[in-house]
Amino acid sequence: MKKPIYTRWWFWVLLVIIALGIIQVVNTGKQTTQTALPSASPTSAGSQEPSPEASVTPSTTLVPGVSAENSAAPSESPSSALPATTTPAATVQPSAVPSQAVSADQVPLPKQEVLAYTRQLKSSPFIRDVGIGTDNIEIHFFNSFAEYKKANPSKKLTSSDYTDEFSSVDAVNGILMEESTRLFRQFPGTASIDITLPYKGKTYSVSLTKGSVEKFYNADLDSIKTDQQWRDQISGPFFTKDYRDQFAKRFVKVT
Repeated sequence: MKKPIYTRWWFWVLLVIIALGIIQVVNTGKQTTQTALPSASPTSAGSQEPSPEASVTPSTTLVPGVSAENSAAPSESPSSALPATTTPAATVQPSAVPSQAVSADQVPLPKQEVLAYTRQLKSSPFIRDVGIGTDNIEIHFFNSFAEYKKANPSKKLTSSDYTDEFSSVDAVNGILMEESTRLFRQFPGTASIDITLPYKGKTYSVSLTKGSVEKFYNADLDSIKTDQQWRDQISGPFFTKDYRDQFAKRFVKVT
């Protein structure tokens, strides 16, 4: 009588080999399926959501400061570069009045107005030249009456007029103090003023900043809008011999 097949040793060995083969085939199929999934999925690359950085277009338009040269050109207004803006940006218009309340970094000094104003100063006939920068005024007086007369032979002023104008050191200090303060008040955009005035073989000069002058008077010159305020806050209390001496001690250089 033959023994049952399952009692034979080679039957179990064959069975184990077959089982191992089946397991191997199953594992290989799973790995193949997992590897193929990313490349087979149409949404893994084609439908990927764009990153926020790629979808945002940042604006690189800078709003420049408005100057006297370009204030009259509305087509160059920064608002034209802003697509979401319906109201145009306000453009600073320089005033025709010399005492415009505009700071130095917005509008350059109006040269013709500054020149016209310096011609109204009491000592103006003896001013040799006036230099005007973006926010600086520089004034030089003639070195002597002879130099003045040589440059202005047709003028009728005499040496006595010259002497009367610069009659003393106090008169020189008064010109340096008062004329510079008037200019700072008249042209708010002025940041600094330099004045050179020769007198009797010496040169008197000041290099003033608006801040230092306002500190001396303890006043905001831009806030002085009327002649009455000027008299009450500046000329009345400060344009005296005592304060001229203090001003000269602090600011005037003599060489």
